[in-house]
Amino acid sequence: MESYLELFISEVRVYIEALNKNLLKLEKDNQNRESILELFRIFHTIKGMAQAMGYETLGQITHRLEDLLSTPKEKGEINPDLIDFLFTIVDYLTDFVRALKEKQEFPSPDKILDSIKKIEQGEMVAIMRARRQAGTISEIRIKTEKLDQLFNLTNELMIQRARLLHLKQMIDNNDLTTVVETSARFISSLRDEVMRLRMLPLSTVFDFFPRLLRDEAKRQGKKIDFEIIGADIEVDRSIIDVLKEPLIHLLRNALDHGIEKEGKITLTAVRERERIRISVADNGKGISLEEIKKKALEKNIIAEVEARNLQNKDILRIIIHPDFSTRDKVSKISGRGIGLDVVSAIVDKLGGRFELNTKKGEGTCFTLDLPLSLVIVRAMIFKLNDNRFAIPLNYVQETFYAEEKNFQTVYHRELYPLRNEILPLIRPADYLNCPSGKSKKSIIVLQYQERKRGFVTDEIIDEEEIVVKKLDDLVSTPYYSGCSIYADGKPIMILDPRGFE
Repeated sequence: MESYLELFISEVRVYIEALNKNLLKLEKDNQNRESILELFRIFHTIKGMAQAMGYETLGQITHRLEDLLSTPKEKGEINPDLIDFLFTIVDYLTDFVRALKEKQEFPSPDKILDSIKKIEQGEMVAIMRARRQAGTISEIRIKTEKLDQLFNLTNELMIQRARLLHLKQMIDNNDLTTVVETSARFISSLRDEVMRLRMLPLSTVFDFFPRLLRDEAKRQGKKIDFEIIGADIEVDRSIIDVLKEPLIHLLRNALDHGIEKEGKITLTAVRERERIRISVADNGKGISLEEIKKKALEKNIIAEVEARNLQNKDILRIIIHPDFSTRDKVSKISGRGIGLDVVSAIVDKLGGRFELNTKKGEGTCFTLDLPLSLVIVRAMIFKLNDNRFAIPLNYVQETFYAEEKNFQTVYHRELYPLRNEILPLIRPADYLNCPSGKSKKSIIVLQYQERKRGFVTDEIIDEEEIVVKKLDDLVSTPYYSGCSIYADGKPIMILDPRGFE
């Protein structure tokens, strides 16, 4: 467990900063629901981390703080006296982390626990803790944001590299060619080195979970077989940094809601070209779709009319709602109405997909489909009319030319006979309002989510390594996953084939 100590200390320090910020916001506005929920989430996460590390008293304190915050969470308002007390908790956490770092005796929890007991009985208390003076700087911590800034600057150089290579082809000059090619090699080498700084094995996160599940299962009197597959796969650090929290939620969900007395939980990572699929599966009782519908109606998440028309996939998505929970009794580790909504939000922010599959009596599987890197991808560039688009190469199986006269239509769906199979066709131009009259088409065969589709395009231009830039939140469309700058300096949209289904 010693190997995880630095990671624990680093993460708790980040949470301490977040606690201070949100408590200061609540001092100005004690009805700031977002900050109340954030406090609840942070204590919930610290509790799990502390229990996994074997810090039982800290786990007990944070668990009871969750209880104290349950009422403010529901009402959307927190007592100012409780805010003062939570500042004291932040001081205690600070002293606890310092003791860990300096290998000293932990601060006594007695006054904290006694105060929590009094608050639970309706009595407000105040503890004045003496703050230690800041010590000398013994280490330098580089924030991920700084590394991201270096990476972003490198990516801008990659864009300029592409433009230089484009200009070299247009201008026939030996000296220019030599300079451009040398610069391009240096820029590529710099990019590769920065990428290596950001790539970490999934074991950085996965190795934290066996102890966590072991302790939680023991507390619940359950017996589990926990298996990890694919922990040696390396992914971008920006993804590693945010994976831990959603996976903790999913593993707790599997243990608390999936496994009854005995069962197996599997954490699996599989690389599929430039994407990674991380699944948490259990062989428990599965999810009752009827129970989900019933609970959603009781909590007014859906209306009766809407419930009658719901498909199974729609019912499953209901459990992501932040106010949804199938547990009437709050357990020690979950069933508090938080968790899956947090997972879904994180996955969406990463440009991934959150998938749920369940079968009653056989188990449930939650899957995070994520990119290996958030910034650089190889893509196929193609035209629709006079507009250029890119599609990540990891989706592409093959390409071929076809005449529209050879397309077949069955039940209003266009198909193409490709060797020994029938290929469903999709015309992205119809969705993107850029139709073309050309009869000869370039078909890009794509495979995703166990489906194979043919994208009908006018012309395939090239394969390029492109720098992905995030779209503004106002651009809410399932067709695009980002944008980039092409070699000629003009913007190009990156398509997400899954959005055209």
